[in-house]
Formats: sequence, C-alpha cells, structure tokens
Amino acid sequence: MRAIVTDGEESVWEETRERPEPGPGEALVKIRAVGICGSDVGLIHGEGPPWTRYPLVPGHEVCAEVAELGDGVDELSVGDRVSLHGFIYCGTCRACREGRYYQCDELKEVGFTVDGGYREYAALPVETLRPLEDDITDLEATQIDSAACTLHAMQRVETSYTDTAAVLGPGSLGLFGVQLLKAKGVEDVVLTGTREERLAVGERYGATRTINVREEDPVEALREHTDGRGVDLCVEAAGAGDVVNTCLKATKKRGSVVLTGVFDGKREIDPNDIVAKELEVVGGVTAAHAVEDVAALFRRGDLSVDGVVTHEFDLAEYEDALDTVMERRDGVIKAVLRP
Repeated sequence: MRAIVTDGEESVWEETRERPEPGPGEALVKIRAVGICGSDVGLIHGEGPPWTRYPLVPGHEVCAEVAELGDGVDELSVGDRVSLHGFIYCGTCRACREGRYYQCDELKEVGFTVDGGYREYAALPVETLRPLEDDITDLEATQIDSAACTLHAMQRVETSYTDTAAVLGPGSLGLFGVQLLKAKGVEDVVLTGTREERLAVGERYGATRTINVREEDPVEALREHTDGRGVDLCVEAAGAGDVVNTCLKATKKRGSVVLTGVFDGKREIDPNDIVAKELEVVGGVTAAHAVEDVAALFRRGDLSVDGVVTHEFDLAEYEDALDTVMERRDGVIKAVLRP
C-alpha cells in the first residue's frame, strides 16, 4: 500500500508498505478520505507533541471503511463506514478515571504518536472508530473531529442567545465556531480575519458582521459593535498573531475567552486585562466528549462543510495538496486527500 511519511524536518515522502494485519481488538480500515489539518503541517515542521516519534504518517481527520476485523471485535462489521476519534488511553490513570482520557498519563494519538491516515489502509483500535450513519457524508466525517475540537472548548463556558460573540480566525475551526454558536441560539456573531473569501463564508453561515483586521482595528471595531461594552464571549480560532490580546481587550467585564488555536511559540499578554475585568479564560485542544454532538449537528443540518472543505486531492497528489495548504493557494480553507 501507499503511505505518506514525514521526519519532522520538513521532508515528506511516499513509501510502499505492507498492508497491516489487524490484531486483537483492532479493525483494518480502508481510508476513504483524510483532511489536512494545520497540526499536520506542524508535524512536518517538527512541531508535534514532545512525545512524537518520527518518522510518522500524519492524518487524524479520517473517514474509512472497515475491511477486516481482528479477534474479539464485534462492535463493527466489514463494510461499515467509520470516523476516527484517535485517542488511545490506559483507562486506569487518574485522568482517565476522571473522564479526561485525552490527558491520559500514557496517551497515544493516531496521526501524532501513532501512524495516521495519510495511507491506504490502517489497523486501528476499535475504540478509536465511530460507526457512521448513512446521512453523514465522507467529507463531513473527516470534519467531525475538527468541529468537535471547537465545540469541546466552547462547552467549557456558558452562552446565552442574548450574547454577542466574536470568533477570531475564519479557518475551519472558526467557521465551525460560527455555525456552532448559531446552533446554540447566539444571534449576534462577529467573525474576524484577513481573507475576504473566508469572511464571506462566515457571512453565509450567519455571521452578523465581519471584520478584516488588515483594514480595521479589531478591538476598536468590536467595542464599537457593542456600544463600548465589549463582547460577551470571544472564541479564538487562529493560533497566530496577536489574537490573544485582542480577545482579552475586546471582551467585556466578567466575559469569557475561549482559546482553541495552537500557537507556534509564546505570546506576551497583560495579565491585568484578565484580573481587572475578572475574565474567564479557558483553553481547549481536543474533540473529547463532543464527537456525538457534532455528528448529530451534521445529521440535522446545523453544521455543514460546504465552503469549508474547498479542495480534494488524490493521495498521490500529496505534494501539491500540502503546498496548496501551506501557501494558502486558490482560496483553500480545508483540503482533503482521497487514497
């Protein structure tokens, strides 16, 4: 089978490998589609978790089809379509026992520490695979994990239909953030970013205002939008630039800030913005406990990948696909590989 591999030193290459055999408790799946996540690009540049072991096959935004079952597997059937929620955890450490399996002391994660979906076949633990309903498409399935990352973080704060919310960053996480806020009943959602075509997608999904931060100061614009009060909730989904400070300064007294982006380094903030306004600031970087909700939202039409997944490539075109994502060519937001 074909597999795409990186060494974390900016090199990516294709290998021919033997098709894996499923062990006890595993299923062999044929990859149908796999999204290219920004974290995959980070892996290529050596920016994965500290426990990452290279060389590695990236890819965690997976839709697949069960091809063979290992011993002891009766939760799935050959031919089932599945999505991936790729945490492999011990189940006995304190974090696992408290329900925080994504913070397991012995955590492994498909596409980060275990070979992921940039290949034709994979043998994966059955607990990482979610059977898909017929009315969830392959492309939607690849984005269940991505959208659930945003929802998991948002679930850590309270929202109200009377809130004014800001989403910073019109990539896939931010565009799902707009849709999720609307699904929660939040009517006034402002989206900020630097690319007009992405902001336009946010408008299609119900953003009441968009702010191009190259043309307007986002803090001033958000304060003006709220008559000087500041937004009730700020969802950071960019992981770049000065967005943390923008959140802290644009959020009202006793408002909430949700950080979901993964940054490439440290950022400097003024902690008095948090202390003086008594802000609630939370982080979230996992899809844990939100996967089923996101699947339900896709099924009832409250979430969509239309305009979010913009490009599809054959796996053999991985170089062009990665270049398109890294260079942000041709209006790409989310690209998907098709093995």
